[in-house]
Amino acid sequence: MRWTLLGALLLATACWNQGEDPPGEPVGAFEATGLMVEQSCGAAIPAPDPLDLDFDLRLEAGGRAYWRRRGGSMFAGVHKDGEYTFTVSQSWMVIEPNRFRGFVGCSVTQRDTFTFVVEELETTADKEDSGADAGVEPALLTLSGSQTTEITPLSGADCTPAVAAVGGPFLSLP
Repeated sequence: MRWTLLGALLLATACWNQGEDPPGEPVGAFEATGLMVEQSCGAAIPAPDPLDLDFDLRLEAGGRAYWRRRGGSMFAGVHKDGEYTFTVSQSWMVIEPNRFRGFVGCSVTQRDTFTFVVEELETTADKEDSGADAGVEPALLTLSGSQTTEITPLSGADCTPAVAAVGGPFLSLP
């Protein structure tokens, strides 16, 4: 599955709902809507279209980046050449094992990769001399990016019954 994400800056700081300061410096708080470009998983993976994300980005020196969906967990990633990349993985069972029939079951790993590019917009105020008494205005940022999901069977799993041709939820397996 792939989504194209577009977003706009909401706030210059983030509310992390934690007792301690989050790592890194704030980049911005974003609301983004992604439109699905491709869905090849069939009914196996629920895929919202559009995909709505409400999240904060933070950055440390050296390229370490942090991404947190509001109300959710924080994920570490990397920032390189203006691009933020975060990978989130989880494993789950698609079909339970059946010892009576000698079936080992089907378990898969789902790996979601989120990639964001944040750019500062130049405004007309940037071009004008605001004078020494002018306050510091937060920068207006744009966000573009993508999200891809890769699903692979775990080693030793038999996911043949999970293919749609034999009644399973996946259109195909990698």
